[in-house]
Amino acid sequence: MLTNPNDWPVDPTHGRIIEALAPDRILPVLREHIRTNSPPKNESSPASGVACDTPGSVEFTQRPVCRAIEALYDPGEHVRIAYVLFNDGNPGRRRTWPDGDVCYVRYPVRQPMSRRGRIVNVGGFDVELYRFPSDRRLRGLRKFAGRDRAARAWQHWLSQDESALELQPDSLRRSLLRYVPEQKWIVFLQARCYDLVAEEQVKRAIVVRSADAAACQRIYSRVLAMRRERHRFEGFFRVPKPVALDTNLGMLAIRWVWGQSLLELLQTGDSQAIMGRVAAGLNALHQTTIDHLEVRSAEDDLNAAKHCADDIATVLPALRSHVDSVVQALAASPPEVKADAYRTIHNDFHWNQLRGRTQRLTILDLERCARGDPWVDVATFATQLSMLPVRDELNVGIEQAGTWVLEFLNAWEAETGRAVDVRRIRWYSVVALLTLARGMVRHLRPGWPALLQLCLERALETARQRDDSEMLV
Repeated sequence: MLTNPNDWPVDPTHGRIIEALAPDRILPVLREHIRTNSPPKNESSPASGVACDTPGSVEFTQRPVCRAIEALYDPGEHVRIAYVLFNDGNPGRRRTWPDGDVCYVRYPVRQPMSRRGRIVNVGGFDVELYRFPSDRRLRGLRKFAGRDRAARAWQHWLSQDESALELQPDSLRRSLLRYVPEQKWIVFLQARCYDLVAEEQVKRAIVVRSADAAACQRIYSRVLAMRRERHRFEGFFRVPKPVALDTNLGMLAIRWVWGQSLLELLQTGDSQAIMGRVAAGLNALHQTTIDHLEVRSAEDDLNAAKHCADDIATVLPALRSHVDSVVQALAASPPEVKADAYRTIHNDFHWNQLRGRTQRLTILDLERCARGDPWVDVATFATQLSMLPVRDELNVGIEQAGTWVLEFLNAWEAETGRAVDVRRIRWYSVVALLTLARGMVRHLRPGWPALLQLCLERALETARQRDDSEMLV
């Protein structure tokens, strides 16, 4: 869920629009314009006598709970915020459905606007209002709005992937993992299946992504390319199996990987051994061949850092001189990397992209893969580890995070036979810190102002370091 609305920024271009879109302020507007997906507890649909599973069936009969679940905010340009509405007054923290209705608003209003939306006034601002699953760019999600349709879609995929399995629809469970309006949604499906050959019940789970059709195709191709070379990852990384690709609807289904997050594994297991596997798996990834990847140069990273800095300074103008100092330090000493040193890189490699079991981790999210400097991944991973202590909810101490960083870098040296390039890691770490800071405000994450300031302080400190013995730990 998103941060407390008291933290939400005032956009100098658009005024107090984001403040006006805080859940408590938008709830009366949604109550007036949105019909609920399902009736209140203990009520049923007059037409069927059973609980509804289709949109637009019942008016609000009580005041629901409204929570913002995702934002996509580009300072000075636009904002989209998605909300979930619960009727039972006890929504918890999970993004599930059909327990709650999902809708989103966009500001400013576009011309022409989609016919699926409507214009409503919130706090003096006209905004576009859309109702899940009426997102015009994410047509595939409508297949999962109703439980029966979701079950039929999955059974169709099962018949192609594991033909001996029969889905048991009554066991189907759905969770909305992420919903970024007009960009993507990701849903988790779990169900029991009956194996006709083994004559027993088995459990299956998949993650379904709805996005731009071309984006789904790219990710699908990358997953297949890495699976073709999975002998490189043997004993280190697994690549999840794709289950289905529907380019017409822009949907990609991938087998779910059971296990723990990397952070959980580090907190409970042998962190040195785990970091050895991370380093070995990452090195193997860099040796894979994936066709048609974008080339990512240090100049591209510098331009991206400048863009992040501009957004940060727009939201918090008082930090402009601080941000400019960081960018100037980056521009003064970019790494010199020859094209023949470029490799396949993950380009968004951090602790939350790995999960599974200690003996074999699974690598996730190949969306940003590129050809570039392998030290990008090394620096990003180390930087994200070093920032864990500033996120109170993760319960990681400074000493513990520092130990993990050193264990990873030592493992990287041992795996590759190359000494850690301190200056290059520093440079890419500063880029990673600016990216992390911008991501916190772009998605209005909890505690973003404090974390943003910490990122900038760490970025400036790192950029000014000159002694090669100093590391970011």
